Amino acid sequence: MPVKLEHVLKRIHALPPLPTSAMRVIALTKNPATSARELENVIAQDPALAAGMLRQANSAYYGYARRISSLQEAIVILGFQATQGLAMASAVAPFLKTQLLGYEIEQDGLWKHSMLTGMAAKSLCKRLKLPYGDVAYTAGLLHDIGKLVISIYVQEVGSYLLEKVTVSKLSYVEVEEKIIGYNHATVGGFLAKGWSLPEDLVESISCHHAPSSAQNHAELASVIHVANGLASLLGLGGGVDSFLNPIQQEALNRLSLKESDLELIMADLGEFLLDPTIFS
Repeated sequence: MPVKLEHVLKRIHALPPLPTSAMRVIALTKNPATSARELENVIAQDPALAAGMLRQANSAYYGYARRISSLQEAIVILGFQATQGLAMASAVAPFLKTQLLGYEIEQDGLWKHSMLTGMAAKSLCKRLKLPYGDVAYTAGLLHDIGKLVISIYVQEVGSYLLEKVTVSKLSYVEVEEKIIGYNHATVGGFLAKGWSLPEDLVESISCHHAPSSAQNHAELASVIHVANGLASLLGLGGGVDSFLNPIQQEALNRLSLKESDLELIMADLGEFLLDPTIFS
């Protein structure tokens, strides 16, 4: 039942756009001439965005000993890229907290899995001394947005998909593409383009299950691929495909990652999960 591209694009266009304030934050954080005051002025105009950012900035994940009480303080302490990630998290939270029957993802499940993937991606960058930790956090947060669009198609053929995965020995995402015509990573890239997100985010979302196919950002896509796999191993909200898309050895080799590195990052994620407010 291959789905026509026009039908997929129609479903993408039916999704609500990102808040204007979040899009403005993304544009400003890409401009090196932007000041903290300019960012603060934009974010302050959206009370929900401002409240969400301050709530996350004060979470155990960021780990500051004292409370961050103002937007300007959050922007200065965390930096522009982290501010972009916080703004994006607040903007997409309502989308990612949706129940997705096709993937057997319960309410809030995709949000939790996406947050964990973002945290794992940033931890990987820190351990590997890669320069784009906060960009990786945002990419990890958004990596599965394509599931919002094609979950309805997966729902129609869910049992057949699982049967084909078992018989063919292919990964879930490979079978997804063969049967539906598109996989959720590719569709996520379409959605990210529609939201006018930066090219590094678009490509790392599109290629998070096939990082070697990335043209310009294979290293970042590999980080998201591994982070997604680690988050899935924790078994929190990832969906029916969580254990059917294994981490590729090629991605581990590209990042020079050893099993001991993965174990340490898993331990870090486990520590974050002890905070009951981490997903609030």
